[in-house]
Amino acid sequence: MTALLYVIVKLAIMVSLGICLRKFRVIDERIQKGLSELLLKAILPFSIISSANYDYSIELVKAMLATGAAAMCYYAVTLVLMRKLSKKLPLEDDEKRIFVTMTVFANTGFVGFPLMYALYGERGLLLAVIFNMVYNLFMYTYGIHLVSGKKGELRQLILNPVTIASVAAIALFISPFRLPEIIVDPVADIGAMTIPLSMIIIGSSIATLPFLKVISDVKAYVTSLMRLVIIPGLALLAMFILYRLVPIMPTTAAVIVLMCALPCGSMNVIFSEKYNCAPKFAARSVVQSMLLMVITLPIMIFFCSIIFV
Repeated sequence: MTALLYVIVKLAIMVSLGICLRKFRVIDERIQKGLSELLLKAILPFSIISSANYDYSIELVKAMLATGAAAMCYYAVTLVLMRKLSKKLPLEDDEKRIFVTMTVFANTGFVGFPLMYALYGERGLLLAVIFNMVYNLFMYTYGIHLVSGKKGELRQLILNPVTIASVAAIALFISPFRLPEIIVDPVADIGAMTIPLSMIIIGSSIATLPFLKVISDVKAYVTSLMRLVIIPGLALLAMFILYRLVPIMPTTAAVIVLMCALPCGSMNVIFSEKYNCAPKFAARSVVQSMLLMVITLPIMIFFCSIIFV
């Protein structure tokens, strides 16, 4: 609990800094966009590559395979279930489509990577990388198709810097080679900026939307309920049963559950704006889920810490 509190306070301070910087206009829309580009195209890939310098073990290979299989099941099942659920909700057609992607595709990059690294170190980050690769596969194919009505952008999937770094990290990990120390240190130092920069960007995003509109959007609460409570609760139950039946490392089970418990992904807003698919609803839902994760995510982390031991 002390370690958990330490992580939460550390992240909260970084997010608060982002809010203050945006409120005092140190960060504006242009700077935030530049910081996001810097994070996604440079710093985050370095962090991913750094995680691959972990000592090779057959147990970790099995954990990576288990995480990949769990992620495939998660996206395949939740996309079907959320699509059926959306048809029964009193939403506009475009809101139904973006509702599906927001409830299924969480913030695995900005929040997931730094959180898994903060909680479980390089092992946790490497497993998060595997989960995120499956995320990219579904998001850049079916996700874009659902939001836009067009075919998925395979080029974005393949040329995404995070995807390229993920493939390189896996190749490096399973190879007998490791990066020399003279390269490892600067790569790790650059990658270490992932957590503070991502939290500052999140804080800056939170500071942009009118607070009253965010907390009063009933439709967004339905999205947040599914994203932060129902889906991770079902994931926790499924992994608890599997954990009792199959020999799975505690870290593996915890990472899988927590990657399902993250707030709505910011890519949902980007694609909703690009294809004019209820962008205001998407933005309010993303920010609202980020605010509510302050309550729900520590609870999920606590449950994982006492169940998967």
